[in-house]
Amino acid sequence: MENRVYLSGRVSSAAEFSHAIAGSSMYTCKLLVPRLSGTQDEVVLLFDGRFLPEMQGESRIGGQLRGYSRQEGGRRRLKLMVLVKSVNGAPEEDNNRVQLSASLFRPPLYRQTPLGREITDLLLRVPRARGGDDIIPAIVWGGCARFAQGLQPGDPLQVTGRLQSRSYSKLLPSGQIEARTAYELSINQLSTAQRAPAAEAALPSGATRID
Repeated sequence: MENRVYLSGRVSSAAEFSHAIAGSSMYTCKLLVPRLSGTQDEVVLLFDGRFLPEMQGESRIGGQLRGYSRQEGGRRRLKLMVLVKSVNGAPEEDNNRVQLSASLFRPPLYRQTPLGREITDLLLRVPRARGGDDIIPAIVWGGCARFAQGLQPGDPLQVTGRLQSRSYSKLLPSGQIEARTAYELSINQLSTAQRAPAAEAALPSGATRID
């Protein structure tokens, strides 16, 4: 199954220890990836400690997209990160490209913006080579959104797109306003193959969209 991410941008935060696994120390930091419009997407990187000396300044990242379910504030939330496989080895022309072989996890949700733009929200399941799955929230626009609303859970998909971030304000039960960042895959190419029989797996209890 395909899961490839290529990013080019500037490391914008210091590395922070995340966890240890199989004798390796894992860290996170943020990468600012520019758009043609001049805005920037903030991408969270997850990487092995051996990459620590290279996580600074302008970087080209090659890796895989990961969707983690984590407990926060009494609820489980999906978090998107890029698991770094290489630094400064990705093609320069790939500023922000994601390629996935996936299947549809939940029924699609079609909607329109106040200005009439068509959007379909998708939740994708991407198998890992060594077992387990990543659950990836994604959106498609326009005519592709109309096509995607007819998909069924379990449908196999090939998608190409870009990681994007957006900031929003969350009203907390205490009445305070908290600034948060949401991440999703914006799909620009979507194709389907013949549906293969597959058992339906449950999303972790209480999981929500990433934020």
